[in-house]
Amino acid sequence: MVGERPVRVAVVGAGSAGLAMAQQLLEVGRETGVRPVVFERENVLGGLWQYCADPGPCTVHVPSDTRHATAGFADWAAHPLRPSSAMYDGLRTNIPSDIMAYRDAPFPAQRSLFPARKDVLSYLETFAKDHGLEKYVRFRSEVVHVARANGAWRVTSRGASGERCEEYDGVVCAQGRCTVPYVPVIPGLAHFKGRQVHSAWYRTPTVFRGERVLIVGNNSSGGDIARELCGGTVRTFPGYEAWQRACEDAPPVQVYQSYHNPDEPPPVDLDPRDPASPAWCRRIHVVGPIARVDADGSVVLADKTTLHVDTIVWATGFLYQIPFSTHGAPFDAAPLLPPVGTPGVHCAPALRAASILDNLDDWLLFYKHAPGLCFLGLPNRIVPFPLTQMQSRVVAHVLLNKIPPLPRVRADLPLTDAARWVPQDNSQAPGPEVWRNFTFGAASEIAYNDALLALLPAPESRQRPPGEEAYLEQGDGRGGGPHPPEHWYQFGQWRRDRRTSGKALRHEELKY
Repeated sequence: MVGERPVRVAVVGAGSAGLAMAQQLLEVGRETGVRPVVFERENVLGGLWQYCADPGPCTVHVPSDTRHATAGFADWAAHPLRPSSAMYDGLRTNIPSDIMAYRDAPFPAQRSLFPARKDVLSYLETFAKDHGLEKYVRFRSEVVHVARANGAWRVTSRGASGERCEEYDGVVCAQGRCTVPYVPVIPGLAHFKGRQVHSAWYRTPTVFRGERVLIVGNNSSGGDIARELCGGTVRTFPGYEAWQRACEDAPPVQVYQSYHNPDEPPPVDLDPRDPASPAWCRRIHVVGPIARVDADGSVVLADKTTLHVDTIVWATGFLYQIPFSTHGAPFDAAPLLPPVGTPGVHCAPALRAASILDNLDDWLLFYKHAPGLCFLGLPNRIVPFPLTQMQSRVVAHVLLNKIPPLPRVRADLPLTDAARWVPQDNSQAPGPEVWRNFTFGAASEIAYNDALLALLPAPESRQRPPGEEAYLEQGDGRGGGPHPPEHWYQFGQWRRDRRTSGKALRHEELKY
């Protein structure tokens, strides 16, 4: 409670992170009182996991003057600067469902360890229903401005009935990381005469029939698109059987895939250069990074090889976006967006977007210069649902004054180092923006999770799960076997094993 009233918290976004935040606010604040309001600009919940069959044409914008912006972006011609879903129908997760789930809320029993998009959406809808979350969501309501005034956060939102301004004790940004499709600044890109699309527009391989396609990027989306273009499909779509046969007989697409580090194997997929890889994989031609585009539209690579392609698919990820205007206090003095020209950082100021954010605490959770503004899910190379749920629990405890502000950590160590996540209040190291990315990885994610949990008041948050002996005795060492209830204990061994075995399990089941 704040005085005689419940704590009021604005949550931006009703996707997986926003739902977790609402659930944790209600659970942690059950006795003390809390009133969450979840702002969702669409008319449905689920965020990224919703599906848009026809996102419309993709428009690529690349700055001509890098003094004012150092990142390009793509948008939807029908709704500029408004994201559509980046999902294609039938997409399968690359994370096993049992570690993808929220704590003590398992996915329904199913045949596959790697569920399809629609099954994940159904899971989120069920989670929201089970916890009575939908009544806290304002659909078709977009947060357009946030400012600090008189010890509170003044939130301006826009809905069907116009704008309204309200005061909140806390604001949680839970809109996710897939809102601004990033396109790198390539010298001469304006000369390219073919089609350019970002991977967020990908829906089916058949639209590329007869083309020479260059896919830029070799993480999850780039790997998925290259695989399907070469016949490695694991879903059905109109004409998929004929497509697979054509790929085996006379491939209908010539696929090049540009790796930023071509001397290294892809981080999440099979290597096309490995003779043991399946036939569809070996049809992918691996090339190095793009150096420039010449006046005739040809693509010149870093090794001076020239490619003549019809389409470039930018599988280059997304920028972080501040979902609301931040002019005024406290952001004028301590902005969330890095300055244009910051080395190693890509900035698109017109969209309030960049490859990192500034002025965050060591945990990538709280804005440092005013209490109560939080960001969920900023780390990457993590398992999103359980991590944002755990972050939400910690944020709820802070906003409800159940624990003090978070301590500093060993901030002189990079975010990928598990040893970083040791509280160290006298640290004089700079903030996380100094590392120029927010990448964790499995070991750091587990250490981060356990270190944050240990800050909570319940004794269980510093203990391993009871009943873990059953898994240690009967488990397969890869996360399969008995799973004891997790509650808010530290990371269990089955979760640790599954996290490190996920790639091998995916190769076994999905063959990629």
